[in-house]
Amino acid sequence: MKILAFETTDAVASVALYLDGEVFETVIETDRRHAESVLPAADALLCAHGLTTADMDAFAADVGPGSFTGVRIGVCNANALGAAHQKPVIAVDALETLAYPYREETVCALIDARNGNGYGAVYRNGEPIVSPCACVNADFMASLPENCRMVGTATEDPKLPSAAAVARIAAGRQGEKEIAPLYLKLSQAERLYKG
Repeated sequence: MKILAFETTDAVASVALYLDGEVFETVIETDRRHAESVLPAADALLCAHGLTTADMDAFAADVGPGSFTGVRIGVCNANALGAAHQKPVIAVDALETLAYPYREETVCALIDARNGNGYGAVYRNGEPIVSPCACVNADFMASLPENCRMVGTATEDPKLPSAAAVARIAAGRQGEKEIAPLYLKLSQAERLYKG
């Protein structure tokens, strides 16, 4: 199984290649925008392994929550490549990727959304016990079960979502013809427009 995975929901983007159980990741450290840097990084990663997008069995992307523009970049790249090569596309959410390394524990994934707000979820043994939601960080943390590990940009363990985790999770899923962003609240532009 060969999967090309995109992570574009936060400030640092990454791409990963899943090759029959092995994962190779490139973290994109650049001043360029995700829209300008992600596909060249993916192409370089594929070239390093003697592959092209046509060799992939599926494409995957982190569908959010996260930066509204960033989410769209990853989802659009995966959908476009899936359509171009008539291959399935697999959705993985950002909170799931944060919790993935701790899937044998009870873990809270919490992403900062500014002004004391965030996106949170709680997983036990890899399964969600609190589904991804928009939240007030302090209230969400106060409601957590005891002995819950905390991870994410709104916690003291400020890890970012990774394309490597997207790829590993995607490898255990069936793909679709197209995936959609996971937006848990309206964008600032939409809130201002409705206001």
